[in-house]
Amino acid sequence: MSTEVSKPENLTSIRFHFYSIRFTPYNDVSNLTSNDILIKVVTYVTSELLKQKGYLIDRYHKRPNTERRELFMNEATILAKDKRIRCSIALLRGGKQPMLKPADTFELVPLDKAKGSIVEQTHFFIDYSRTPAVICLEFNNDGPRISDIEYYFRNIAHDRLFLSKACEATLFVENNIDKTISDLHNVLNFEIKMQPQKIPQMDNDLKGYITDISTIGQRLKPKFIKIEALFQTPGSKIKSAELNKEANSMILNFLKKFKGRSFNIDCFENFEVKYEDKDGMEAFFTLLKSKKEIIKDIDLGSIRNTRQWYELIKDDFDEFMQPLKS
Repeated sequence: MSTEVSKPENLTSIRFHFYSIRFTPYNDVSNLTSNDILIKVVTYVTSELLKQKGYLIDRYHKRPNTERRELFMNEATILAKDKRIRCSIALLRGGKQPMLKPADTFELVPLDKAKGSIVEQTHFFIDYSRTPAVICLEFNNDGPRISDIEYYFRNIAHDRLFLSKACEATLFVENNIDKTISDLHNVLNFEIKMQPQKIPQMDNDLKGYITDISTIGQRLKPKFIKIEALFQTPGSKIKSAELNKEANSMILNFLKKFKGRSFNIDCFENFEVKYEDKDGMEAFFTLLKSKKEIIKDIDLGSIRNTRQWYELIKDDFDEFMQPLKS
């Protein structure tokens, strides 16, 4: 008889990942630290909300043939004593008219858009007790991601407050990307899986590796595209004596971009590399399984506000931050 304990049906597993967030000030305000700019950005959002205005941005406003991606922060509360910020950011859902299923029937009825817009909400929390500040972010597959938050903050700091020329978020990972970059000697095989519609979101030099795949995605419109490349016979103990220079260059480029410009990570469902290290040993790198994370089983119906979300992860956030402050 199985002893596995099943999760109650009313609970949903929610993941939280960690990122650092750093602003680079303009030369004429070089006396400001990254965290100074962060606080000014959050204060700007709060002041707009108090005026019943809010601040809404279409991230894709420069892409005329792309569906709108409208974002706005609906909460930004500074907890000065703890040097934390409770935040929530929303994504307005566009496209087809949403449908609802009444509880007592199996019919679908259209939602009355005149009464408002459908949004996807993502909660995140910032610790600014060290520099750069650290974000603990709820993973919401349908809602705003870290790249959206990065863009939102950059837009305010650059276009509204004229304080920062750059804003970058970097993922904390269990597998040290730096170590993989340092140790990688020869790529043996790799496997990549992605949604084709996410390819345009990548940095241009990364797109260059998969231009033909992007064309297939546009023509055939598959839900996912999977790329597998083998540089040795599966199961063989005999490795090629020659370096796979092109593959090595490609993988190293991807890894460096994942480390420095983490929004590229969101484009992938899977990214795995088997390689030979500089000591001649086989090693394995899995990007998406290497994120530092908190997993909470939550009754979503019982959580009413961002404060309750914060209370769920506060102790875990404290524990994560402890070694970073030492």
